[in-house]
Amino acid sequence: MLARQLTILYGSQSGTAQDLAEQIWRDSKLYHLKGSVSAMDEYDISKLIQERFVVMVCSTYGQGEEPDNMKRFWKFLLRKSLPADSLRGMFFGVLGLGDSRYPKFNYVAKRLHKRLLQLGASALLPVGLCDDQHDLGYGAVFMPWMTNFWNKLIELSPIPDGLRKLDETPREYRWTVEPWSGSASEEADMYAEVKVDNLFVTTVEENKRTTADDHFQDVRFITFAKKSVDWNPGDVVYVRPHNSYEDVDRLFELFQEHNLGLSKDTVVLVKEIDSGEWL
Repeated sequence: MLARQLTILYGSQSGTAQDLAEQIWRDSKLYHLKGSVSAMDEYDISKLIQERFVVMVCSTYGQGEEPDNMKRFWKFLLRKSLPADSLRGMFFGVLGLGDSRYPKFNYVAKRLHKRLLQLGASALLPVGLCDDQHDLGYGAVFMPWMTNFWNKLIELSPIPDGLRKLDETPREYRWTVEPWSGSASEEADMYAEVKVDNLFVTTVEENKRTTADDHFQDVRFITFAKKSVDWNPGDVVYVRPHNSYEDVDRLFELFQEHNLGLSKDTVVLVKEIDSGEWL
């Protein structure tokens, strides 16, 4: 029986692919599978040749572009020096998120699926092509595709004797949080690594819903006060709102009630349990 571990990787520009990847990670616990979930560029790609089961979730944005957090991963896979049997022992599934209004619909997922086959990996099932334009959104493809994926995986790596598929996802935490005990210089280095490209400060002048009130999707037309920003079809904007002082105070009141020993000056270390990576 093959090792019962599933590695879940995602390339996400707006966060949707990450959400689905994390949903897959939670669902994997129903089948008693071990494994981690991470962005492709955060994954140690040298370990890929050792993986047996991998599912990759990636979006396509703009004019067929891959998300920022999978660019290094994708560039490595495109190396001509990689042997054709590099991933011979790996079984995989690729789930793509796209929008059929664009000519290069799910272009990234299609290319990724093809490249993994070229490197000798075996596809558990055809590439899943989720379409944001479907009446049911991404779920129209995601849910049946995942059902098929689990069936194929369990055929190759059955649930061990004495166990059965769980009815509910167990409460399993991905992260540990602990106070930072490093030096001041180490803390300064940690903050120095935080970079935000193309940052600008503005206010919202208009926030208008464009879909009917009874439609399941809440699509908005938003106008910013800053007019000098160039936009192209498919661009993504990240919004970093300010937390109100009142909300922050209420949060720390909860910390005090539960004797967590966290104050507003406390620096915390957030570490992923499965991989040991810290944030």
